[in-house]
Amino acid sequence: MQSNQPGIDREKARLRALVLVPALTLLVLCVLWVTILVRLQIEKESVVRDTQDAARTIAHSLQTHTLKTIHDVDVIALLMKFGYETSPLTFDLTRYQSYGLITADTALQVTIVGPNGHVLSSTLPVKGIVDLSDREHFRVHRASDSVGLFISKPVIGRVSKQWSVQATRRLNNPDGSFAGVVVISEDPAYLTDGFYNSAALGKHGLIAVVSNKGFTLSRRAGESRSVTGGPQLESYQDIARAPNGTIVDPVDGIERIVASSTIDRYGIVVIAGLSLDEALDDYYRMRRVYVTMAAVISVMLIGFAIWIMALVSTLHRRKDLLRRLSETDRLTGLYNRGRIKDLLQDAAAGQHACGRVAAIFVDLDNFKQLNDTYGHQCGDEVLTVLAERLRAAVGERGVIGRLGGDEFLVVLECDDALFAAKRTADAIAHALAADISVRGKPYVMRASLGVAVLAAGETADDLVRKADHAMYEAKQGGRGGRTTTWHAFGDQTLLAAEEDAA
Repeated sequence: MQSNQPGIDREKARLRALVLVPALTLLVLCVLWVTILVRLQIEKESVVRDTQDAARTIAHSLQTHTLKTIHDVDVIALLMKFGYETSPLTFDLTRYQSYGLITADTALQVTIVGPNGHVLSSTLPVKGIVDLSDREHFRVHRASDSVGLFISKPVIGRVSKQWSVQATRRLNNPDGSFAGVVVISEDPAYLTDGFYNSAALGKHGLIAVVSNKGFTLSRRAGESRSVTGGPQLESYQDIARAPNGTIVDPVDGIERIVASSTIDRYGIVVIAGLSLDEALDDYYRMRRVYVTMAAVISVMLIGFAIWIMALVSTLHRRKDLLRRLSETDRLTGLYNRGRIKDLLQDAAAGQHACGRVAAIFVDLDNFKQLNDTYGHQCGDEVLTVLAERLRAAVGERGVIGRLGGDEFLVVLECDDALFAAKRTADAIAHALAADISVRGKPYVMRASLGVAVLAAGETADDLVRKADHAMYEAKQGGRGGRTTTWHAFGDQTLLAAEEDAA
């Protein structure tokens, strides 16, 4: 009979409860962290998009500023070209300067170069012969009359002795032949210094104006001074080809979100970059708040789950203790009267129970005499010993309960219940017939056994009555003072009596 199945079911229920709590906690934590991480990723992508838009806006503004600067320079160049070509012999550069037509904000220096490359006049003092025939911005106009405004790479001026970008136009004689070049020397730093705004670009923003011919006109990053000249950085070449992106600046190592805009007419690319760390500064603060909040909630959930698991475990232990107290005989540890009757009723109510359920009624014949002679404490000790013998004799074949006093009931459930009951009764009789040590003296406890098997139409109470009746017949057959253990079978003739030596 599977007497341990309810215990197994209870243990499974306890394990399910203990597994369910951490599983639900883990699920909640996963949902929490996934939600936080997804939210943070969305926020980061939004900040990056906004920063890209801001970088594009700044690049467009820088393009406008650069175009205006070039336009202002070209206006001066055209004015000088018109004045010189109209009256080359009477052309006076200082007169234009005195009229305020050449402003210091746009032009660092204005120079008229003759057809041989020598400087004819300049807004700056010129000492001796200054030959510019080897300069690119001179040679390009001498070679062609269709160049228009030409912007050179940054060079150190031979008159100003400063870094400058030369914006030049060709001068023509009345017959269209080459008459020289008008040179407007522009401070390249003006392209970036005249535009830089820390409020818009931040402490680590970047603006640069580069040529698609591979050189840098002007670059400024953060509060550092503008840098002019030198080869164009490879990362700037990459961003010139792709108008948007993120680069780590090889000069200062700052990662920036950059945008570029091209001025195709002059072969110039303007670049604006915003520090990624600065752009994400608010995001980082928000992320710390979110992560801290999620961590605190996670710790609270884990602590709550541990408390719930401990509470569930305690409740199950207390429930098991109450169940044992309600189902178990406290003296012998066997099932009590109520529980053994419940088990018998469950077995008798099952399908095909007829012939498969048996009951063995055990009654100790001389237990009252033992109590009267040696006292109830000794009687309790003997009952404990006999209960262990009953467990050993029955084993896994059935379950045992104490009905009260010196009466016990054994319930068996198997296919051949009658055969199993006979074997079990023999084992019980043999176990109880052994001497018991009482106050250091051997004592033989006599017992009567009654066996009954469930028949068709019978209930559990009918089966107990049959077993009780069989036990009574065994007890009657064993009277006469012999130290015997009797067992009889309900509704059958008394089969055997096992006698020990007197």
